Amino acid sequence: MKKFTLYSFAILPMIFWALTFIWYKIILDYIGPITVIFFRLVIASLILIFITKYFFKTKEKLALQDYKNLLMLAFFEPFIYFLGESYGMLYVSSTVASVIISMIPMLTPIFAFKILNEKLNIFNILGLLLSFAGVIMILVNPSAAADFTIKGVVLLFIAVLGAVSYGIIVKKLSKDYSSMTIAKYQSIFGAFLFLPLFLALEYNTVGQKVSKTIVDGTFFNMISTLFYMSFFASVLAFVLIVKPIKELGISKTNVFTNLIPVFTAVISYFALNEHFDTKKILGMSIVLLGIVLSQLKGLFKKKTLQIM
Repeated sequence: MKKFTLYSFAILPMIFWALTFIWYKIILDYIGPITVIFFRLVIASLILIFITKYFFKTKEKLALQDYKNLLMLAFFEPFIYFLGESYGMLYVSSTVASVIISMIPMLTPIFAFKILNEKLNIFNILGLLLSFAGVIMILVNPSAAADFTIKGVVLLFIAVLGAVSYGIIVKKLSKDYSSMTIAKYQSIFGAFLFLPLFLALEYNTVGQKVSKTIVDGTFFNMISTLFYMSFFASVLAFVLIVKPIKELGISKTNVFTNLIPVFTAVISYFALNEHFDTKKILGMSIVLLGIVLSQLKGLFKKKTLQIM
C-alpha cells in the first residue's frame, strides 16, 4: 500500500472522531448518551452488514477462538472506552479529561513492546513526547484551576487502557481478517454490550424524547446527526484505522490521535466560533512536528526502544 494512502487512512479517522465532539453537542440536546451510542452501533452494524453482503461480498469464516477475540475487541472499544470517557468527564474538567485521553499514544509503546515486540527509534520516541507537549499547549489554560476527582481520573484511565487494548487486539486480528469484517463484528458485539444499559437506563424515556423532536420539528436534525456519527465515526473510521495499525503498528498509529484536539480546535473555530489564539496555533505546529518525527524510521536502526 502506498504511503500516502496508508497515512490518509490514519488521519481521516481522527477528523471523523474530532467531528463527533460537534455532533455530540447537537444530539445530546435530544436523546441521552447511552441511547446515542447504542443506536450509533446498531446503525453502523446494519450499514456494515449491507456493504459486506452486497458490495464487498466478504464472507470470511471466523475461527472459533476469534469470536472471543472480537467480543473482547468490542468490550475494550467501544464499551469500556465510551463508558470510561463519558462517565469520567462527569467528575473532571474537559481539559483534564482531554489530557488524560491524550496519554493513549504515550502508553501504547509500553504495551506494544511487551506484547507485540514493537520497537521505536529515538526519533519516534521524541515525536511522541513532542506531540504530547503540543496537545498540552492546545488544551491547558494556565489561569484555569484544575478541576478533577480521583474517581474521574480512574474512569478516564480505564478508557485509555481500553483504547490501548483495542489496538493490540486489532493488530492480531488484522493478520487473518479484513478491516470490514473486524469493524462489522466490533459494531454488532458492541451494540449487544450496550443493549442492557440502554434498556436499564434510558429505554423508558427515549420514546418521549423522540416524540418531542417530532413535535418541535427537530426530528430530521437528530436522525441525520445520528447517521453521520454512525457512518463516519463508527463505520469509516474503524474500517480505515485497521490498515495503519496492521502496517505501521499500534504505537505509530495511535500517535495520530493527538491530531484530534487539533482538528477539534479548527472545526470548533469555524462551526462554533470558539477562541483561536497564538498558543493554540503553536501547539498545533508542535503536534504536527511530533507526528512527523514519530513516523521516521531507519535513520538509526540500532537505536530502538528498550523499555523492559
